[in-house]
Amino acid sequence: MNKTVTIALASLLAVSPVAGIAHAQSATTTETMTTGSISADNVSVVTLSSLENDSSSKGEYDRLNAKAQDAAAVAKTQDELRTDTALTDVLVSKNVQLENVIDVTTAANGGKIVYVK
Repeated sequence: MNKTVTIALASLLAVSPVAGIAHAQSATTTETMTTGSISADNVSVVTLSSLENDSSSKGEYDRLNAKAQDAAAVAKTQDELRTDTALTDVLVSKNVQLENVIDVTTAANGGKIVYVK
């Protein structure tokens, strides 16, 4: 009896990885990511002046203020913004002047934080 249980258990352990591989081959994805999935609710617009007097955001203000003075860095941000039409459309709907955008970051929830002059 003990030998029978051992053989049965060994057979199950030997075959189980094969079943896992076969199952993984038939896996399908049901969700697709699109660039048009940015909604206005997922975009926050922050003005540089709103960070100036906030002591908890002083480091972020200093970083963004230095970036606003760097024409090459702002030009790079502007180029990235032009390639993201979904974000551009949301910003236009929020009456943001695109030439004033100095930085775009991704928030923890996947949304975008747009910093403007």
